[in-house]
Amino acid sequence: MVKVLIIEDSEETVELLKVILRNENNIEIYEASSVKDGMKIITLKKPNIILLDLNLPDGNGSYVCEKLRKNPTLYNNPFILAITAETSQSSINKNLELGCDDYIKKPFNQKELLIRIKKFIKRVPEKKQELTYEKINVNLKNKNVVYDTDNVTLSKNEFKLLTFFIVNKGILLNREKILDHVWDDNLEISNKAVDQCLKRLRKKIPLLNDALVSKRGFGYILK
Repeated sequence: MVKVLIIEDSEETVELLKVILRNENNIEIYEASSVKDGMKIITLKKPNIILLDLNLPDGNGSYVCEKLRKNPTLYNNPFILAITAETSQSSINKNLELGCDDYIKKPFNQKELLIRIKKFIKRVPEKKQELTYEKINVNLKNKNVVYDTDNVTLSKNEFKLLTFFIVNKGILLNREKILDHVWDDNLEISNKAVDQCLKRLRKKIPLLNDALVSKRGFGYILK
């Protein structure tokens, strides 16, 4: 399943983009009307392709490009197609330099846009079915975890937490990012929930006692 995020404040344009994409197989569409909402969906859902309006009500879409390209592993390094009414070459060059993979000018030709999007769909890698970290093997399809040679039974949140750290190995993750990714609704969840879940995970997989390091005041990092 290819995840496509539309970040656009014009409802008319969003509906048009959805019409263009609706006949494509294996596409899951998300939408946001602001930079803030767009970044939240990017963090939670890790889209493969982003259709990005560069002029949004709460900020310039260029911020999204710059943010994602500074930390590609954390944000799944999506393809970014900029949709812009700006026609100056200097503006186009600037956004390509910041990390947009392609752009199309408003008003756009529907067929041309679909061709550009399909180009990215073909380049989306197939999702990995397994993750490995030292003696830990995680099967993403059947949610099975093996440590050394033993099967390990994990809760849903423990499994999501473990895979999140493995995917982001070497990256310092604060509690807010962990809460956003692991807990479906974190409004009523305190930061202590992260510590408690990690404590259970370390007990079940002793390797993490040394490999998963706490940086006081900053978060955690899997070495």
